Amino acid sequence: MILQWAGLVLAVTTVATIGFGHVAVVKINYRYGTKPAPCFFGLGLVFLFLSLWMSSNLASAVLGIVGLTTLWDGLELHRQEERSRRGHAPTNPDRPAESRRDSVA
Repeated sequence: MILQWAGLVLAVTTVATIGFGHVAVVKINYRYGTKPAPCFFGLGLVFLFLSLWMSSNLASAVLGIVGLTTLWDGLELHRQEERSRRGHAPTNPDRPAESRRDSVA
């Protein structure tokens, strides 16, 4: 019987990147707002592009998972900003108000 570690590696990668992304989105949005979102999109595209060029299926899958979750985190930065506007997430009083325009009363 041969053990297949790929499933375990991919599962841990998925959970880790989603968990890290959730915490990072909250902290980054609190401190910088949505300004870093293009960096997340670009980094996600780089990871996805690199996943196409990997000779190892496992490495390609890991980079694909990391790339897609990084792209999703860029989207979540905007959604987190909306949650902050609605009062469902903490807002940073030191961050300029113009980054939270159209505030919901």
